[in-house]
Amino acid sequence: MKLYTSVLALVGFMAAAPVFAAEQTVTFSVPGMTCASCPYIVESAMSGVDGVVTVSADSDTRTALVVFDDAVTNADDIAFASTSAGYEAELLPNDNNS
Repeated sequence: MKLYTSVLALVGFMAAAPVFAAEQTVTFSVPGMTCASCPYIVESAMSGVDGVVTVSADSDTRTALVVFDDAVTNADDIAFASTSAGYEAELLPNDNNS
């Protein structure tokens, strides 16, 4: 009976795990975006991170809006991907970042 209960508990936890994951929306400052092609490079780098759902980069505001699954990745990994592509990215503090 103990084994059966343990298996049921494990199955229940596995089924509930996706409930704990949530999409996060954050904004990064990307000051190095100075031309029309820069946003495409930033978007490509950031969207290459597993768990990133969407990226919208804007060279006029020099920002990137990113939606990602926080069960798969985090803001630091996304910023690192952009920095590795030559565009330093810093998470902006914002009440809308959730």
